Amino acid sequence: MTRKSFLLLLLVGLVIGATVLPTVDLSAQEVRVSRNLDRKFKRDAARLTLRLQSDEDLRYQSIQISPTKMDEMYTALIGMYTESSDMRTVMRCNIHTRPNPSIDHMLVIFDREVEWAAPLREGRHETTSITFNDLLYEHDLIIEKHIQWDDTRDAVAVRSNKPLNMASLANEFYNLEGVQEIDLGLAKNKGNDIVATRTADAWRFEFKLSFGSLAEKGEKVHTWIYERKDNGEVNKISEGGDDIPEWMRCFKTEERILARG
Repeated sequence: MTRKSFLLLLLVGLVIGATVLPTVDLSAQEVRVSRNLDRKFKRDAARLTLRLQSDEDLRYQSIQISPTKMDEMYTALIGMYTESSDMRTVMRCNIHTRPNPSIDHMLVIFDREVEWAAPLREGRHETTSITFNDLLYEHDLIIEKHIQWDDTRDAVAVRSNKPLNMASLANEFYNLEGVQEIDLGLAKNKGNDIVATRTADAWRFEFKLSFGSLAEKGEKVHTWIYERKDNGEVNKISEGGDDIPEWMRCFKTEERILARG
């Protein structure tokens, strides 16, 4: 057998072997989280972290949310999603924390004629107040819009670029001349929500799907309870509550949710 024939036979053998060897579709096993969903989980983690501190008035706690505690909560949420196909099915219902407490916005309501607001009245998103401007810089805030609030007062929407304890930050703005009220935009109606509790070796989460007419028969809630142990194990603890109507069965067909990272 010539060297050329041998190499040809070897090449054919490798090709045949590749066709009969079992293959693993790694891409089918990988669950990637979309940027939008990742952002929502981070906001959920921030709110849940603040809620666990709500045994004391948030107004008198640190403006900064503990990065360590937030990351721990985020890791548990994202871990449940990536490790449990059942949990991914539930999340198709878009269940996230209600916007309480505020983590990124407030409405500062002030006397329209106050001197530091002159640039705002001229249509610019800035003030002449050193205190106001220092707060914007120190906490990475932006003035999102300026509006007429009522006959004598204006308001500015202030937004944070990262999660903060806005209830505590609001105290700083109350020190400004002319500021009369601060609206943190807290939700007054019920709705979907997540509740977190800590057990000895796991984070336990209640995912609450809210539906029904508040005006007619009142709110109805269906609840799933999952836990993620510190070792990464995910367990479904229970499911119950009001029956979910057919028209909103956002999870009625099991589907793998993959999106761009």
